[in-house]
Amino acid sequence: MKQKKDVRITLRLTPEQYESIAARADTAQLPVGAYVRAAAMRHRVVVVDGLPEITRELKGIGRNLNQLTVLANMGRIAEVNLGDATAALAVLYNSVQALAQQEEH
Repeated sequence: MKQKKDVRITLRLTPEQYESIAARADTAQLPVGAYVRAAAMRHRVVVVDGLPEITRELKGIGRNLNQLTVLANMGRIAEVNLGDATAALAVLYNSVQALAQQEEH
């Protein structure tokens, strides 16, 4: 459950400091506020290079599976060969495993 955030902290930064924080937040794929909150609470902010591409591929596979499910429920297709989707998911799984191992070291 989301907690209501009604306490505000005002912070003055130089333009260079803000740009640096904004760039880090962008790299972490977080809004600036969420990034600053995580950093201030000493949460570990992990940036994984290559993750956006994997996420995009997973979303594409999910959309395709959803479309096939809709067609199957409509009775327009009766059987689907998911061998290619399974192979693509295996490649993505291996990529995520490799990224996780890089982060551990």
